[in-house]
Parts: sequence; structure tokens; C-alpha cells
Amino acid sequence: MAHETIMGRREDQRKQQQTTKWYVHAHLHADDPDTLPVGEDVLDCLQFGGKRNYGYGEVTLKETQMVDLETLDYSRLEGADTYLIEVVTPFVLESDYPEASDQSVPWWWKESRADLRERQEKILEQREVFRLQTVDHGQVVKYIGDRPVETAKNGLLRVGSHSRYGFGELRVKPVGEQSQENDRKS
Repeated sequence: MAHETIMGRREDQRKQQQTTKWYVHAHLHADDPDTLPVGEDVLDCLQFGGKRNYGYGEVTLKETQMVDLETLDYSRLEGADTYLIEVVTPFVLESDYPEASDQSVPWWWKESRADLRERQEKILEQREVFRLQTVDHGQVVKYIGDRPVETAKNGLLRVGSHSRYGFGELRVKPVGEQSQENDRKS
């Protein structure tokens, strides 16, 4: 990784290049409230990835925002007859990762595994590759649970055995007259 990448150019185009800056968006959760927010000094001089000894993988902090899930307004979720879940990041069903348990589709998803789009992912840790079978992100499924607010909070924190790697983030969305009225007002 590099904080910016210079793309290749054709041989007949001298001195023309395209530069792309990369931004990594991360959600951090901590059991100890004193751990967050992460200060800029903590990231100072950190470099990630291969060739970091050659100056690649430089990290700078762009912006942070602290959100207390208990103080968020969940009134949009109250009183709707039907809810949908949007799979924001892939949800891990099967994993080769040591001591990780395979999981079925959560009971509160209406769709069965046969109705979902799946894909294979990989985790690279300490030069070892582990295969994952996931429910692909971007899908919307019907929610049949009876606790949408709690599910929404858990979905922000991510659910499943590989949540610490960013898998299993979900959004709960209300469907019905109340949510359609709110959409018109916005």
C-alpha cells in the first residue's frame, strides 16, 4: 500500500501519469472506553504492508468521529410492519481459519442459503491464506426477527465469527407506510 499510487503510462506519452490517493475507512470498536478515540500520535510513523521498509504503507489520520450507539435515534425502526436487512460487508458462513466455527444463515433472515448470492473470500494472516465462503455484500433480505433496534446495533458492530476482520456489517431498514412518509419528508 502507498498513500498515493502513480499509474503506468504508455510509451508514446512521456511525462504523463495519473496519481491516485487511497483512503481506508475503518470502524473501530473497543470494550475499554479509554482506548478510543485513537490519537494521531498513535498512528505516527506506522507503515503497513509489504515493502514498508522502503517507505510504502504510510498512514496518516484524516478524520475521526465517535458515535455512541445508545444515543442514536432509532425512531425510524419503531412501528414498521416489515423490515429489510442490507448486507453491507460479506457475512462468513464457512472458514478455514483455525478455531473458527462455520455458521448458518441467521434465523432472522427470511432467505435460505439457497436463495443468497455467495462468493469466496480469503484472509491473509502471517503469510498464510485462509479460505472463506461468504454471503456476498449488497444483498437485501427480509428480516423476520422481533428486535429491529437491537439487530441494527449489532449490525453496526458486525455479526459473525469474522467480525473483527470487517465481515458481517448489516443495516436494518423499515418498509411500510411510516418509512415511506419519512422518505418523502427527507
